[in-house]
Amino acid sequence: MYENFHKIFSGSNHNTFEICKKCGGACEYNKIGTLLPGEEEYMAKKMGISVSEFKLRYLDILKMDDGTLIHVLKLGELCPFLNKETEACECSDFKPIMCKIYPVVFTVESGTVNFVIDNWCQLSRKKVCRNYFESAIPLLSRLPIPVEWFNHVISYDDLYFDYDQLKKCRKGKNQYAVFSLEELLSLQRDPVEAYQIKTYNVEMYKIQKAGTSIDFYQEIDEINF
Repeated sequence: MYENFHKIFSGSNHNTFEICKKCGGACEYNKIGTLLPGEEEYMAKKMGISVSEFKLRYLDILKMDDGTLIHVLKLGELCPFLNKETEACECSDFKPIMCKIYPVVFTVESGTVNFVIDNWCQLSRKKVCRNYFESAIPLLSRLPIPVEWFNHVISYDDLYFDYDQLKKCRKGKNQYAVFSLEELLSLQRDPVEAYQIKTYNVEMYKIQKAGTSIDFYQEIDEINF
């Protein structure tokens, strides 16, 4: 199922990465990478390691109020698949689909999952980009994921977390840690503070790149996919 998705939709490439650099990847600041049901088995197989090893190295668990367990990328300020030296994703060909499809996001209304484009993202500003990522929506809609799963993810997906507090919370937990939803929600940043940090990161990256003649607010150039 997931193999077919990745074959059809390649996601971001070097062109989109150049666009993302204009804001320093602000969308990823203190966010959680969620795996779809069964995606941990798929990714482990692609890496040639056991599911147990994959979980220990890359995952944590969120335990919902009804006992549902959701796998997420290991909670921390940096994605465990990010190469710190090259800033490259080490699982780009089989990365979590919820990461791969952004700026596609979702809402749940009256028991129906709706996929839309996040207009905040720079990748949404040019028609060719929007059309490309919108092409993933029919593929997403055909994945047999229960609406209940999406409802669980909505409960935390739009929040920003204080990872300094999370580090303290990790003490005493196993490497493959389990966090309750209540525990996780207690670690979120104040919404105003989160917005200020996000804006600050964008502005600082803009200043750092000023010498490269990049105008953060200019219209995005056409991209060839």
